[in-house]
Amino acid sequence: MAIKKPKIRELGEAIRALVKGPFTTKFPFEPANIIPEFRGFPEYQDDGCVRCGACAEVCPARAIEVEEYKKDGKSFRIMRFRYDICLLCGQCGALCTTGEGIEYTNKYAKNTFDRSEAIQEVEDELVECEKCGKVITTRRHLEWIAERLGEKAFANPTIVLAKHIPMDIADKEEKTRESCEFNREDWYKILCPDCRRAAWMKENFQ
Repeated sequence: MAIKKPKIRELGEAIRALVKGPFTTKFPFEPANIIPEFRGFPEYQDDGCVRCGACAEVCPARAIEVEEYKKDGKSFRIMRFRYDICLLCGQCGALCTTGEGIEYTNKYAKNTFDRSEAIQEVEDELVECEKCGKVITTRRHLEWIAERLGEKAFANPTIVLAKHIPMDIADKEEKTRESCEFNREDWYKILCPDCRRAAWMKENFQ
């Protein structure tokens, strides 16, 4: 049933809108007022990231991709942050290994005509086991672990060597993976946990 005469309240709102302007915001022509507590898009922080890939494991939207490749005999890891499909769930920041690789922002929109502008890539060298060739982790990750352990890091030759070889403090030998046998000198090589355990067992029980 149509209303022939407007109600007083609706008439008052119409008059106020004419004088003060519309109550709604002018987004997207003007930025919206966001409260400081609003959790928007997460932003990657290069200084705090060790390229471990933990954030990619917990991302439900698969908005963080991990890709590994070889070049000139070395292995590298690329981490790709795809803000174009991010759900703003916050899991990447909450479960970041260092707690400093992801920072929350108030940004709620990443509008662009070029999708590549919403994608960010970072890269780091991978450390491989000198016995079996298995990937251990990134060099940044091992250096971060060494800093956290302090003097205790010297109990693990893999961590010590991974940190000192780039500084030319330790000699870097060619990787030899021809034999599965372990010798005493294998203790002082970069080894994955499985090979480190096998070398320890041979040294102590044979």
